[in-house]
Amino acid sequence: LIDDSAETSLTRQAEQIADHFGIDVVIVTVYSLNGQSAQNYADDYFDYNGYGIGPDHSGILLLISMEYRDWAISTCGDCIRYFSDRTLDRIFDSMSYYLSTGSYAKAFSIYLSELEAHLTSLTSDRTDASSGIVKKLFISLLIGAAAGGITLAVMRGKMNTARPQYGATNYIVENSFDLYKRQDFYLYSKTTRTRKQNNNSGGSTHRSSSGRSHGGRSGRF
Repeated sequence: LIDDSAETSLTRQAEQIADHFGIDVVIVTVYSLNGQSAQNYADDYFDYNGYGIGPDHSGILLLISMEYRDWAISTCGDCIRYFSDRTLDRIFDSMSYYLSTGSYAKAFSIYLSELEAHLTSLTSDRTDASSGIVKKLFISLLIGAAAGGITLAVMRGKMNTARPQYGATNYIVENSFDLYKRQDFYLYSKTTRTRKQNNNSGGSTHRSSSGRSHGGRSGRF
């Protein structure tokens, strides 16, 4: 489907994404799926050929089968969270025209560029969010310090006539207090519930024949 020069260029592009984001990036072209669905074939190809980085086997695989013009994208590990179903559909849509017209090298190049752009945007969003939190915290601390300083200054100004006392004797009226009974009364309780965050909040998932969890999309072009 592509010549040697295009393959070399695409391999370099995929390796740069893999190295930068710590995931495997795979493109597979076959003639026949041998009776399997495109999604199952993509999942199994990823699992049984040793792809995936880290303990959760993070990676993304694009499969193109020419017999019935099937396509599938399989995600694993962190990539399930990185790529929602909607994002995968958008990425495929961006290259679908070139697949349908036989411009496979162009389609694959666009696919890789879309992956890189999406992953970069995720990294940028996390960085901006962290910076925003730090900035808000710093401003809050400054405001709190200023308010506290003013309050302490006012209180101190009002205590210029105070003299230190080292006991409570001067403030007690003789025979004015007699504790004869003590009880505890239960008044109320308060329960706060916080929704548990779902770490697998990206795309929908399924199990491959190896038992590993995958996300992905599939169809025909």
